[in-house]
Amino acid sequence: MRDASPGGILLGSAVLFVILWEIRSALGLLVGVDTNGAAYFVGTIILVGFVAFGLSVGLFQVSAMVFEERRS
Repeated sequence: MRDASPGGILLGSAVLFVILWEIRSALGLLVGVDTNGAAYFVGTIILVGFVAFGLSVGLFQVSAMVFEERRS
């Protein structure tokens, strides 16, 4: 995890976004549930942003802990 880069977090967030939109498509095709596109988009952006922020903060904390352990 300490080798993760901001580019990796961005790529992972993009993949999460696509997965969530495919779930919306699957709900529409298989179950017949039609969700509001604009509301789903805003909710997806908020969720993906929250996950990306959490990953970036968590990864930096892990990197700092590993770096401190190596210095000791």
